[in-house]
Amino acid sequence: MTGAPRNAKPVAIAGGGIGGLAGALGLARRGFKTVVLEQAREFGEVGVGLQVAPNALHVLDALGVGAQAKKNALLIERMVMREGVSGEEVINIPCGEEFRARFGNPYAVAHRADIHGALLEGCRSSERIELRTSCRVTGFDMADSGVSVLLESGERVEALALVGADGVNSRIRQLIVSDGEPVASGAIIYRAVIPADEMPKDLQKPYPTLWAGPNTHIIYYPVRDWTVFNFGGTVVTGQTTADESSEALPGEVLPLFAKNCDAPLRVMRIPKRFRRYLIRYREPVENWSAGAVALIGDAAHPMVQYIAQGAAMALEDAIC
Repeated sequence: MTGAPRNAKPVAIAGGGIGGLAGALGLARRGFKTVVLEQAREFGEVGVGLQVAPNALHVLDALGVGAQAKKNALLIERMVMREGVSGEEVINIPCGEEFRARFGNPYAVAHRADIHGALLEGCRSSERIELRTSCRVTGFDMADSGVSVLLESGERVEALALVGADGVNSRIRQLIVSDGEPVASGAIIYRAVIPADEMPKDLQKPYPTLWAGPNTHIIYYPVRDWTVFNFGGTVVTGQTTADESSEALPGEVLPLFAKNCDAPLRVMRIPKRFRRYLIRYREPVENWSAGAVALIGDAAHPMVQYIAQGAAMALEDAIC
């Protein structure tokens, strides 16, 4: 990625998450210079585990960071789904050589920070990508030669185009679509990271196990170098509000999953605290762009849980 860029004014990207960084890398590899405007004081990825299906790995490969991402990921041998009440195995999907041959890549589980870190390292190594922090995009104005991007500080960034990768509560979306807040699905997910030495030995499997029960599902799997397990328990409560700024204690969480069988509850009893998140989505809209401004990832289409494809869809958006 050397030589003079194709554009004099950069493409501005609002948001330095997985989708935003992937978009910057994709544009850089096509000869465009970009400026990534991240509202936080530093680049980093919150959250815990992430499933990385072959389609997501294809994008990371195409962006030149696939090897680094896979180095820090666990390439799983299978995926297992069990009935949440009886514990009976429902399906067991091998993810070995035949799977890799069919889909062109393995199936991986990783820490979100490791996937984000691989993208960030790729961006930092490109002379066509400028990374800026403490830059919250609050608006934009169309111009004949591009877009004038307004920051919270009052500064304006003159850009060829603007990509809104600013997440589920996207400010840029409101200026394009103006459809208010994302819709609460009525489900809450409780997340935790469990040290491997606290996990029961008989439940330490080298693959994700999903327990599907009445209005609940529970999943856990190892990440990084087997030092920690990612845990997520989802329950349909009908709630449309929840305090996502505070931690949830076991006394709140465990009764919601009481009808499940013993194995996943043994795992759920380990954490001393969880983080709670409302699962949100948006109704489909006609388009995600206006002139030289476009949305990607959660800014365009925040998803309820669907075969772990949220981050994969942001990556696919970015490379497209």
